[in-house]
Amino acid sequence: MEKGQFLFLDWIILIVYLVGMVLIGLKLAGKQTTTKEYFKADKQMHWFPVSLSVIATLFSGVSFIGQPARVFRYDTALIAFTFSVILITPIVNYVLLPFYSKLDVTTAYEYLEKRFSLNVRLVASALFILRRLFWMALVALAPSLALSAMTGIKVEYCILIIGVIATIYASLGGTSAVIWTDVIQFVIFMAGQVIIICFVAGKLDGGFGEIWRVGLASGDKLPSMDFDFSRLTFWTMLIAGCALALSDLGADQLTVQRLMAAKDLRRARISMVFNALWKIPSMTILLGMGVALWAFYKEYPHLLKLDPKEYDKIVPYFVINELPVGISGLVIAAIFSAAMSSFSSGLNCLVTTFTVDWYKRLLKPAQEDKQYLVLAKGLSFVLGVSITILAVLFYRTGIESIIDKSNEYLGYFGGALLGIFLLGVFTRRTKALPTVLASILTVALLFALNYYQSGRKSFIIHPYMYCFLGAAMTMILGYMGSLFGPELPFEGIRNYTLAGKRQITSDTISVGRST
Repeated sequence: MEKGQFLFLDWIILIVYLVGMVLIGLKLAGKQTTTKEYFKADKQMHWFPVSLSVIATLFSGVSFIGQPARVFRYDTALIAFTFSVILITPIVNYVLLPFYSKLDVTTAYEYLEKRFSLNVRLVASALFILRRLFWMALVALAPSLALSAMTGIKVEYCILIIGVIATIYASLGGTSAVIWTDVIQFVIFMAGQVIIICFVAGKLDGGFGEIWRVGLASGDKLPSMDFDFSRLTFWTMLIAGCALALSDLGADQLTVQRLMAAKDLRRARISMVFNALWKIPSMTILLGMGVALWAFYKEYPHLLKLDPKEYDKIVPYFVINELPVGISGLVIAAIFSAAMSSFSSGLNCLVTTFTVDWYKRLLKPAQEDKQYLVLAKGLSFVLGVSITILAVLFYRTGIESIIDKSNEYLGYFGGALLGIFLLGVFTRRTKALPTVLASILTVALLFALNYYQSGRKSFIIHPYMYCFLGAAMTMILGYMGSLFGPELPFEGIRNYTLAGKRQITSDTISVGRST
């Protein structure tokens, strides 16, 4: 069988997958008659598809291609992120989710208006929009590099395929279509990873044991355990991962919108627990794929024709050169499924945020619900095109490591966003204006730090730490700025802080005992 080409059967499998995604959008098109149905699936989703959607959304084409490539190039330090997700899940479930559920929010940033002011809500909403715009562009770029390398089609055209198809089914079917396509895509991309690992094991004399021996037992791919935050060690990733995970799962509309589609708070919490527990096997498989590829090319070095600077392409390179025809098509469909699940989910949430936080709240608050629905569907197409163009611009600037660049952008804006929520929930004194100024200053300082570090041979602080650093800076600056002037009246914000929630619970218990 001829290697190095994407053959007829591969094309058939990929085309069937792409057409299937569009058909799901068409099947659900027009069934949403209200914005509640379009944005929150009418709060009728079972916890299981909601949980799979959260997993599929955050597991993008950047993850499928970038994380194994990072393991291939460096080590498995990213495994620490598994423990980060487990550690922060109780905070999301028992601190943040109850506020969202009680207010029945459409966007997470509605809470911030109740706690602070409209200005804080809009600043947080803008941070989310910027965070996910850049991330979505990279999500579209990663699999486009793969398909281009295998088929010879220009990267720009591949980006267009992803952007157009994901935009079609996301705009037509709303949150319901996005969640159900995420479920299908979850199955496909998990199967793709397992196929690669099993194929490599079949090619090595020692099978799975050989993968372990060459990649891990030898120490080649074990993460460093040094407390050195200038490098991506296990401890750097654990601490950075806690901030990234808390920002992703608790302060980011991408996740909150899925959780608010669940029928009630209990089911939303179950979705989060399943997401955390699934992180253990999913990260093991994902990073194991990188170790497997390392072991394969350690055994067959003559088959590796990539320059070290091109290791970002190691997954598609292996797929097209080593996997049998048909199987390679299935794996490429898996890469596309990972990308399109994130792209469509991100698009759906950006449209929700623009419509609810900006157009409905700020510009046209008195229109009929039907008009907001029409706007949301039209805005989906506009944003889909805009993000596709941004992905092309990213490609033309050249990116050495997609996974690292993705986490940089998530950190720039995600740290300040997380800091705002933590100030709102955990402090009573923090006021609106210092919070706004602190978040803006934090983003500016992080950009300046990254610009300074980009010209150095080594980092002062690793870019993965930007989210943690940004959250800490926003909290410190926001709280210190709030020390000046009179305190906020506690009665006005007691329902929106953890201290107020505890006081209400304590008062309720006291009343119950006295009666």
